[in-house]
Amino acid sequence: MTQAHSDATHFGDAINRYLGAVGYPDPYAPRTRPDGPSAPAPPATGLIVVGADESPAACVAVDHAAVEAELRGWALRIVTVRHAGGGDAGARLLDRLSDRVRAGSPSVAVTGRLVIGPDPARSLLLEARGAGLVVVGHRRGATATTLGRSLADRVARQHDDPVLIVRMPAGSGWASWPLVVGVDGSATARASLDFALAEARIRGCEVVVLHVVGDGSDLARRLETHSPVPVRHKIIQGDPAAALIEASGRAAAVVIGRHHHGVLMPGTALSAAAHLLPQRALCPVFMVGPGQS
Repeated sequence: MTQAHSDATHFGDAINRYLGAVGYPDPYAPRTRPDGPSAPAPPATGLIVVGADESPAACVAVDHAAVEAELRGWALRIVTVRHAGGGDAGARLLDRLSDRVRAGSPSVAVTGRLVIGPDPARSLLLEARGAGLVVVGHRRGATATTLGRSLADRVARQHDDPVLIVRMPAGSGWASWPLVVGVDGSATARASLDFALAEARIRGCEVVVLHVVGDGSDLARRLETHSPVPVRHKIIQGDPAAALIEASGRAAAVVIGRHHHGVLMPGTALSAAAHLLPQRALCPVFMVGPGQS
């Protein structure tokens, strides 16, 4: 997540400042609390929940969640799930990660939640009820631990509100890159576009809208999107999933829609993309359901 230069977006400025304060993601590293008493955080208007374990991937997810909370003015809850008899390792992890957030984003009201249970995904989903955004880390490769690949997939499918699956972006300068969103004329795609525009306004970046051709919708009407943020439109040629994965290599994040509980309608142009992006994208992925913003 190290940046080679200063990014001309709110998100880029925030992530640079955050990482300048806390350093490279390492959940085991001791954190120095800010000097002097911490100023009370302003009242939060929303909540972000992030799942965490001892892995670097989860630490990166906490970093992204903290910056999202800072930009939105929301509170942050860090959740770790342990089996019974796990000792106090979970509490120590929450203390370290909470101190990391306080050092990087002092304005964020952060709390930790230790949950005892046999099913981490179910426990995180229960903790995330009412949250405006859930953030989970995603590991590369086949191996997944407590809060790994299978949990990210399950939470993305089953949580009703937006889910951010954090993958390490490929390349430097990524925080200044645009958000990319795929649309195909469906209600779910409309919701994902609305979310992308709102997120871009918070981040201070542009949006690249990739349109699927042949979906039976009025393309000209959709090209007339009015937004306070810059919007560029491109037509997807060929496989939508391949086009979105390729575009993710030059995106700060990709936004893709999913239907209720992650079940996409048969024949939807972006069905395969919604399934593959969390696994293969080269940047973080927002999964958004219909009617969400």
